[in-house]
Amino acid sequence: MIALVDANSFYASVEQVFDPDAAGRPVVVLSNNDGCVVAASRDAKALGLEMFKPYFQIKHLLEGQQVRIFSSNYTLYDDMSRRLTDIYRSHAEAVEVYSIDECFLSLGGLSPCEYMAWGRELRRQANQWTGIPVGVGIAPSKTLAKLANHMSKRDPMPDHPPGVCLLSSAELVDAALGRVELGDLWGVARGTIRRLARLGITTPRELRDADPHRVREHCGVVGQRIVYELRGEPCSELETATPDRKNVCVSRSFSSTVADLDELSEAVATFAAQAAVKLRRQDLAAGSVATFVQTDRHAPAHVEQYANSAAVCFTVASFDTRELTKAALLCLERVYRSQHRYKKAGVLLGGLEKRERVQPGLFDRRDHAASHRLMSVIDQVNREHGAGRIRLARASAFQLRPCRTWHMRSDNRSPRYTTRWDELPIAVARTQP
Repeated sequence: MIALVDANSFYASVEQVFDPDAAGRPVVVLSNNDGCVVAASRDAKALGLEMFKPYFQIKHLLEGQQVRIFSSNYTLYDDMSRRLTDIYRSHAEAVEVYSIDECFLSLGGLSPCEYMAWGRELRRQANQWTGIPVGVGIAPSKTLAKLANHMSKRDPMPDHPPGVCLLSSAELVDAALGRVELGDLWGVARGTIRRLARLGITTPRELRDADPHRVREHCGVVGQRIVYELRGEPCSELETATPDRKNVCVSRSFSSTVADLDELSEAVATFAAQAAVKLRRQDLAAGSVATFVQTDRHAPAHVEQYANSAAVCFTVASFDTRELTKAALLCLERVYRSQHRYKKAGVLLGGLEKRERVQPGLFDRRDHAASHRLMSVIDQVNREHGAGRIRLARASAFQLRPCRTWHMRSDNRSPRYTTRWDELPIAVARTQP
């Protein structure tokens, strides 16, 4: 059996854990640069808020309804996600991290009579240890586990406790399929629905009972797998090992446009350093570095648009922040045009390969072992004492002058309570008069 554990309204729930004023109130979380609503609590959704709506268009509505508004705080969300995953690993023999708020768990070793109690205990411990409510769906396949999770939060099955749904028999699966639409199934998008309609398939039950080979002719192998999974026949194993990245990209839209090359260089140097850290986390090296810039797509029509990129390829792949940053800044000089004002920039690392498999060059005189030791020390210090404690001088302006115009807007960002010493939550005890 497979379980899918999903944190309810994850971003909003994390904010409510640390902010007493947000607990019990509608909460929304905004995207980068406070652009649009990307997450909302159940109370906020009940107000009829439209997801991904531009913030400036609904700001008056949110304020009128006393909605608590937060800028996205991905550092905090990522750390709380890791804490939840650690709890899941203590309850299951294998865990696949599917997204920041969802994990598939293997329930091997449990007997059928233990599934429901296991789900209740996992849900209780996750809420007790992190304060975040989760939903647990248990079924024979990933697709059915997704369906069970959906039922646990939105349409509980009879005789099931809140937040837990077990689809352990053909009868329970049939009942669940009869209570949802095709679009509620994992992997069934709008295009798939249209193609299935041409086959006369309009309900989840009809899809389960369809000829898998006929579905494959119209919807590909993914459609065929959905049919088998709806029948309780798993078509994919849990991916417990994180696959190596194909590339690493760090980019940001700026809070306001930037024209100065020095200021733009600060941003690119910072992005290159952040990309290098991501690279080393998987013990990879990059064979190429690319820098791209673009102007504001939403500027008035009379403003000339410009977007460009340049790349540098290494003879020997590198993981060293100094080399990657130098290459990124060289690319920036190639694409920079002083007559434009830029709204976004980014750094892309490509040609990735395992560090230990990098083929040295015949004329390469760099000491890669010493470079690896230095980068390891820097990463360790920054992990233990806060990001950016040790950094290149070219990127230091980001830390010393965080109000620079290339810095991302986050007017309502909460503190990074769990990863920054200077942003730890403060508890105050007061005596009653």
